[in-house]
Amino acid sequence: MKHTYKIVLLAAFFSMAMSSCKKYLNINSDPDTPQNPSNSSVFPAMLSGIPRGVQYDARYMSKYVQNLLSSANGNNDTWDRHGYLAGSDASGDIWRQTYFGLGNNLNYIIDNGIQKGQSDYVGASLVLKALMFQMTTDYHGDIIFREAFKENTYYFKYDSQLVVYQGVDSICRLADAYLTKSASETLTLGIGDFVYNGDISKWKKLNYAILAKNFHRFTNKAGMYNADSVIKYCDLAMGSVNDDFVIPFDATKNDDASFYGTYRNNLTSFRQSNFIVKLLDGTSLTGSSTPATIDPRISHMLSASQDLTNGNGGYRGVDPAIGDPFSALTGVYTVGSANWINARKRVGIVWGDSIYANPSAANFSATTTGKYLFKDKAVMPVISYTEMQFIKAEAAFRKGDFGTAHTAYLAGINGHFDFINRNYGAVRGNSTIFNGSPISTASRNSYLASANVRSQAQLRITDIMLQKYIALWGWGFLETWVDLRRFHYLDLDPATGQQVYVNFAFPTSFFPNNLNKPVQRVRPRFNSEYIWNLEELKRFGGDQTDYHTYEMWFSKP
Repeated sequence: MKHTYKIVLLAAFFSMAMSSCKKYLNINSDPDTPQNPSNSSVFPAMLSGIPRGVQYDARYMSKYVQNLLSSANGNNDTWDRHGYLAGSDASGDIWRQTYFGLGNNLNYIIDNGIQKGQSDYVGASLVLKALMFQMTTDYHGDIIFREAFKENTYYFKYDSQLVVYQGVDSICRLADAYLTKSASETLTLGIGDFVYNGDISKWKKLNYAILAKNFHRFTNKAGMYNADSVIKYCDLAMGSVNDDFVIPFDATKNDDASFYGTYRNNLTSFRQSNFIVKLLDGTSLTGSSTPATIDPRISHMLSASQDLTNGNGGYRGVDPAIGDPFSALTGVYTVGSANWINARKRVGIVWGDSIYANPSAANFSATTTGKYLFKDKAVMPVISYTEMQFIKAEAAFRKGDFGTAHTAYLAGINGHFDFINRNYGAVRGNSTIFNGSPISTASRNSYLASANVRSQAQLRITDIMLQKYIALWGWGFLETWVDLRRFHYLDLDPATGQQVYVNFAFPTSFFPNNLNKPVQRVRPRFNSEYIWNLEELKRFGGDQTDYHTYEMWFSKP
């Protein structure tokens, strides 16, 4: 950890160091470089840093959960096969953001806020700190928690997931206390908060959402899981899509444009999976794909091929480590020839229907170019109302309260329709994510009345989890991966005897280091841990080449 944390101290506290050196060197201050920056000037960078970790690491995690997969035919992609890149920081950005990007910068805001009586900034920063530690342990398993940011330390001890989850709980409760205290103070958070505009009630809801997720991690722990607590915090969390924690992008330059957008061109080789196609065309939910079972969300979320003759409107996907069998057909062919026909069946690129190349790489002339969340100026959701409803539905179902479970299940589905239809122009002028026009009420009602959506008597855990997968597709990669691991990828629904994740299949062969096991965790960031903290990793097996296949504590019984 030496490398990472020393940089954190230099980056986050450069101004403070300069301030302490001022008397010794007797230099004049620079009015253009504040030596004690205000919380309002630091906090926006913290919000902007939140999506980076997930979006960067989605290049790898999205393949583990089969949201997106590699397009190349038969390339045996490392990440499609649940592998990793040894000696590289690839898949290490959530780690980087937690300990470096936000890290001591949040600590600075918290300390500064306490000194200046800005409890709103203290509370909001504690919420972000809890969020980052929750994400990091969900992603990596054992992590550095109690010794994180400990000064004058070169080697840092790791803590178990239980310790981290308990720590996140404590941070959230402290955050709630400060947010409550802020009601008696002059609020200043709105100056630096471009997500909730300083609305304390919404920050409280976000805090409760983190607690709901935290409590829900214990589903496999007999005697530890408390469905009532999960439901309680879901009810205290987001009340509608207007409470969603989404990070907007201004898209005026590379660094403030979405990582998923056409300008930054990071998803050229990614394609939608067959798994999501089968969910949205009705195959996995009803057993068939007909006009009556096709989800109206499919045209807003996925990209159609040029050939529309496959019965679901031309929506095709790829399988892990196999890719698109027609991906090599990129030339000009005689109309009607076999190659022409097959080339038109290629799986569409994420940025639009019937196209196979980025329409506007390195070009801001049309920031709305793209599709769904894959636009330069589309928001990045972090936690949503819909997510809370599906967590509540699962908790109630496990409790045996099927009425509450079904109500929350329907609210989750409707919430995702609302999410797609929401006018994000009101969120810092961001792009809408619906394709053309919002989903009509008639289309929504038709879907809700279809075989894709279960009655209370028919409802199974499978239905809740598959609808949750749909709602989180394209952004909630980490929550989806937690779910898949809680259900050990291939667990059976006791009510049906079939897989909970219907039609989810492993690649035909795993990455060699896996020893024929699926991925369960991401290895710690290489440059900070395997270079500086290797001895600590050896203590619990983190140095082993198959460490990424060690089952997480939360998924064990």
